[in-house]
Amino acid sequence: MASYASLLLACCLGMASMHLVFVAQGSPGSSAPQTPSQVSSAQLPGAPDMEDNGMAQAALRFGSGLMLGLVLLAFGQPTFADVEDVVIPVDDKGKTTTLTKEQVVRGKRLFIAACASCHVGGGTRTNQNVGLAIEELSGAQPNRATVEGLVDYLNNPTTYDGLKDISEVHPSIKGGDIWPKMISMKQQDLYDMSAYILYQNQTIPEKWGGGKVYY
Repeated sequence: MASYASLLLACCLGMASMHLVFVAQGSPGSSAPQTPSQVSSAQLPGAPDMEDNGMAQAALRFGSGLMLGLVLLAFGQPTFADVEDVVIPVDDKGKTTTLTKEQVVRGKRLFIAACASCHVGGGTRTNQNVGLAIEELSGAQPNRATVEGLVDYLNNPTTYDGLKDISEVHPSIKGGDIWPKMISMKQQDLYDMSAYILYQNQTIPEKWGGGKVYY
């Protein structure tokens, strides 16, 4: 976002500078009134000046349009750098990672296929008090607000306090015989889904886990 702000500032300054130059060179009130004799004597030499003013106006319009186009291009869609700038917590020891756009897309696809029926938008349809927002994940025992914490849960899910196994009622690798769609899941799949959940927490924290307010 800092690069976007810098680009926008540069464009605004460029447009302002071009406008000031045009006004300084072509403003009718920038010089004292001329006498008829002065006008008559300046008509021929002044013809190129009128042409120069027209070219200046055309250049101003072209420059303004170019700068506006750059701004729209920059703000119109997220770039790879934006995705890769999002820091994802990996474990409780402070290890972090970043994702590529391909990893985010893959994690989203896996999440929709395996989790979205109950966790659309990061909420939990079966228990709206405990969603996938970072606050709820952090409060679980053990902590689920890291990639490793979520992967561990998808392998061996437990109650929020960590005391009871719930692999029979929550999709998991351990309960693969009950949840066939989990049998084909590999650890990398669990990693990508978990990273996607945390990525959503970083990029749309006000919506992710917001439930019916947003979804």
